[in-house]
Amino acid sequence: MDQARRDEIAKRLTDKGAVQPCPRCGHREFSVADGYFNHTLQDELKGLVIGGKSIPCAIVICVHCGYLSQHALGALGLLPPPEEKEETK
Repeated sequence: MDQARRDEIAKRLTDKGAVQPCPRCGHREFSVADGYFNHTLQDELKGLVIGGKSIPCAIVICVHCGYLSQHALGALGLLPPPEEKEETK
């Protein structure tokens, strides 16, 4: 992930009012992780599912204590548009 994308994530969080201090240590300096986290969703708790539905997230890190917070990219308006499926003939 390049710096421009990390800056865009930080700006979207600020625009949404996500500007409170760290809930663990109270400091106000954060950085955006250099990559995404992807939570896999499962319909049932039977075994481990690879692939399928997921929630892609940006990770924000408190630079003082290392606390991680996760923010869904969809809620920030940062997901790419869904690919349109070709109609089967």
